[in-house]
Amino acid sequence: MKLNHINLYSHDTEADRAMFEQYFGLRTLVVRGIKMAIMQDNDGLVLIVNHFDNKLEGFDYPRQFDILHIGFIQKSREDVDALYERLSADGWEVQAPRNAHGAWSFYFRAKGGYFIEVTTLTPVHPEEAYQENS
Repeated sequence: MKLNHINLYSHDTEADRAMFEQYFGLRTLVVRGIKMAIMQDNDGLVLIVNHFDNKLEGFDYPRQFDILHIGFIQKSREDVDALYERLSADGWEVQAPRNAHGAWSFYFRAKGGYFIEVTTLTPVHPEEAYQENS
């Protein structure tokens, strides 16, 4: 099975689309005003950012859904640091990179309200691996 798409609610779809293009190499496929942008990465994953307030009616989002985040894996600690420097230089409020769960990573808040994690591959230790209950 392959993950096909991710759809994120955004407070600012235009700013988020520009950020994903500039820093993460996504290309825009469709823009529908300020309500939606559909982008794609080089592996075919589709990322949608939308601002459909009317769709929130009757849908039980957590009150502080900004704890939600998406992550981008970088090949090395140097790549994480380089992206951190680019974002910082461009005025983004970015946490300083740090060791977390065996990986080198940082977070920042997208204009749409959710968080983005930039990290090296996180090793999974045998005791943390998923095991089905018997």
